[in-house]
Amino acid sequence: MPTVPSDEEFLAYNQGVIEEFRTNHGVVSQPPFPVLLLTTTGARTGRRTTVPLGFGVDEDGRVFVVASKAGAPRHPAWFHNLRVNPSVTVELGEQSFQARAVVTAGEERDRLYRRVAGDGNQYEKNTERVFPVVVLDGVSAPPT
Repeated sequence: MPTVPSDEEFLAYNQGVIEEFRTNHGVVSQPPFPVLLLTTTGARTGRRTTVPLGFGVDEDGRVFVVASKAGAPRHPAWFHNLRVNPSVTVELGEQSFQARAVVTAGEERDRLYRRVAGDGNQYEKNTERVFPVVVLDGVSAPPT
């Protein structure tokens, strides 16, 4: 079973992706899928923090992210932050959007999750938790 990266490893990796994203106008070499940058406001600290995330687009053009944290046993900090303050900033390609994070539930959550994970993925095998799926209301889907 793959190991879950430590918080320090996540932080170092994420910083490199953020720098490459901004330098290359939204394009990164790793991970090998499209990413966006999500900036949330700390639930306790009030400090703004940015993380790179893979994203999906549903049939209605809504952009969404999954709080998988590579299968870690706890939800990522950014998810806790947006539950307290759902006003977020999203950088996608060369554009920046002010958005509202909407946590999905039930059938909608399951449908969106299947769009990015199919019938399952490796991360789910690392944990017992259900990965939250968050729609970023106010973000325009990138052209296909």
